[in-house]
Amino acid sequence: MFEVKRVLSIQSHVIHGYVGNRAATFPLQCLGWDVDVINTVNFSNHTGYGSVRGTKSTHEEINEVHRGLSDIGVVYDAFLTGYIHGAEALEAVGEIGRRMKAENPQMLWLLDPVMGDEGELYVSSSVIPSYRKILMQGGVDIITPNQFEAELLVDFAIDSYDALQRALEELHTKFRVDHVVISSLKIGDDKSIKAVTSHRTRQHTRQYIFDIPFIESYFTGVGDLFSALLLDRVYEYSRLAHRDSYLQQSVNESLSVMAHVLKVTSDAASRELGSNVVSKMGSADTMKSCELRLIQCRDSYSSREQLFTPRKL
Repeated sequence: MFEVKRVLSIQSHVIHGYVGNRAATFPLQCLGWDVDVINTVNFSNHTGYGSVRGTKSTHEEINEVHRGLSDIGVVYDAFLTGYIHGAEALEAVGEIGRRMKAENPQMLWLLDPVMGDEGELYVSSSVIPSYRKILMQGGVDIITPNQFEAELLVDFAIDSYDALQRALEELHTKFRVDHVVISSLKIGDDKSIKAVTSHRTRQHTRQYIFDIPFIESYFTGVGDLFSALLLDRVYEYSRLAHRDSYLQQSVNESLSVMAHVLKVTSDAASRELGSNVVSKMGSADTMKSCELRLIQCRDSYSSREQLFTPRKL
């Protein structure tokens, strides 16, 4: 008999392509999770195509759907939150998280503060203080911002390793998060992308940095898939009392799966578009070929391979 693991995922939904709940659900199901989803938007496709049609869920609709789940007594082992378009909807999701945590204190809450990347906001700027408020109220176990999102939270540039240390300290203390993963980071002239992990306990803080090879193309849903894989690993490894470096291992395994998915996706896109063509924002033709090959990679999600060498920060 397999253990029943239940996760509620609140993030975006698209009919075509793989971002948000579409990027997270199938891999989590392959990993043995019973996945329930609440969609914050219902779009035809993601915005990288240059045009999109669909609707956004209001905070009343999000609350109403969750009240229905509460009415039938569904209890979750984990809670995954991603793209939320505005402050009212975000505050509704934050309240849902607090209620779920009160009902089940052992529930693992991974919050991905999806706000933008490379200096560009994808959402209303009103969500920035809302994310800060939710974090300071407690209950979030893991946060997975990219560099730009971490900078928005702490309100200063992460342009040096000293600034990185300061940002991690603030995310741990001011924002009350024990597990911090900055999913993509560039500092100085180094062309490699870095991922950073910081795990704080009462006894110590363990911090590691990973160098990730850069792929010159534009892929969507990468962060959403990474957060889903990371939630699975942390849930499994954190329950093993003797494994005190489980965040570093969880991130390494998740990055390794991501490397495989991106390789399969990049190779397939090269076959379709030609090796010299890279995907670009607003180009529907290239976007179609660069959607993550999640179905083709279905056998890779449970891999425990660790391809990256962590360095202490």
